[in-house]
Amino acid sequence: MANMPARRLLIVDDDALVRSLLRDLLSPTGCELLEAANGADALERYRLHRPHMVLLDLMMPQQSGLEALEAIRALDANARVLVISSLDAESLRKSAAAAGAIGYVVKPFHPMEVLDAVQRALAALP
Repeated sequence: MANMPARRLLIVDDDALVRSLLRDLLSPTGCELLEAANGADALERYRLHRPHMVLLDLMMPQQSGLEALEAIRALDANARVLVISSLDAESLRKSAAAAGAIGYVVKPFHPMEVLDAVQRALAALP
């Protein structure tokens, strides 16, 4: 991603270990990485920082990932949100897609699957 302006990513997961894994995976991309531990915090950080992309867990306290996805997309219809969840139900995939998610990665994830999804989404940015 050389010669691209710095991109800002928001990692949202209630599990600090998962946030750490994603941070370690995405740090070499040169993106600025923000974190949130729940959906309500994610929405607030989105409002403040307008990240280029959100990596979002579904099962979180205070506000589910699906609720956060809907709130983020209500705030910004162009928000790019990649769901990363341990839940692999077709109904959840459909709900996430209907709410505007650009993709759905199942935990435990393969690092290249996440990197590929992030790079595709960022490459589509103007």
